[in-house]
Amino acid sequence: MTPEPPPRTTPPAPRGPGATPTGAGPLPSRLPRRPSEVARAVTAQLRAALADAAPGSGYQRALYLAGLVLLASAVVHMGVWVVDGGAWEGAVSWRKPMTFGFSFGLLLLSCGWIQGALPRSPAWGWSVTVLVAGGSLLEVGLITVQRWRGVPSHFNDATPLDALVFTSMAAAIGTALLGVVVLGVWAALRLRGPAPVVVAVALGLTVTMVGGAIGGDMIARGLELTEMHGTVPDVVVVGAAGSAKLAHAVSLHGLQVLALLALLLGRSGLTTRGRTRAMLVAAAGYTALTALVVAQAYAGRALTDLPAATAVGLVLATTAVVVPFVLAVRDAGARPEPLRLTADDSEGTHAHRL
Repeated sequence: MTPEPPPRTTPPAPRGPGATPTGAGPLPSRLPRRPSEVARAVTAQLRAALADAAPGSGYQRALYLAGLVLLASAVVHMGVWVVDGGAWEGAVSWRKPMTFGFSFGLLLLSCGWIQGALPRSPAWGWSVTVLVAGGSLLEVGLITVQRWRGVPSHFNDATPLDALVFTSMAAAIGTALLGVVVLGVWAALRLRGPAPVVVAVALGLTVTMVGGAIGGDMIARGLELTEMHGTVPDVVVVGAAGSAKLAHAVSLHGLQVLALLALLLGRSGLTTRGRTRAMLVAAAGYTALTALVVAQAYAGRALTDLPAATAVGLVLATTAVVVPFVLAVRDAGARPEPLRLTADDSEGTHAHRL
């Protein structure tokens, strides 16, 4: 008798963001065409991608929770602004609890995503969560309290209490940035994974620190203006009209853009090399976008006062960021299961370091 061949087995799917594909069969011959079908497929892909980022540890869950609290605070204060009214700009505005809550909430969620891509470590994980979440919650909380008091939060030393609040805000920002640095060191030492995840983490954390440095420069300039004019400035500009605020925002949110792309690529039908190339293109585009916006600001020029070369560069850089997102979702619904490793997927099995 001829022995029966051993049954074929399929290797288990690795957990974590950005897993690489298996031979799960050919893609469907027809992709969704009607707008409603496309919308449903993209929504399903997005939900699956976000499910891949679900917390797997207590420290990651705590960081996510803190981020959601800040996002909820931003939404609540948006409602307060709609009801109460008032100017959007200015030293005393409902804009500040909204924008700071939104920005720091997204920062915490993206840092939590990075924690999930790293080997589980309570020591590293809780250190990052305590520093980043603690500093962010304190910063946004103090800004919110000052708005409800009807006084400026930044550059305000009119009373001993106001001076204490502003000093505490500086300490809170420093604590949160220290947590980002700790997260970067942890990732540099321990991150292994698909190339798109590694690129997103490396560049995302780098531009976040650039945003922190620009924020520090804005504080220094604001203090100088306050001392010079004796009043809290409504807005901090560089030179004649450079928007330091915009440069700060663009660099600060690069991590969230690249993290979302990494999650979508992990659920896309692109090949391993295709996903890596898409992330590299987006990373190059966001690097160029950040550099151009920062250069425009520190040249003292408003964004509406663009030299031709800068305008072309901004269009090209933005396109380089957007196209990979289109590639990641164009076959939405083609792969309902997470992408998996195969035995011959050598690129996906290599360990990657920062």
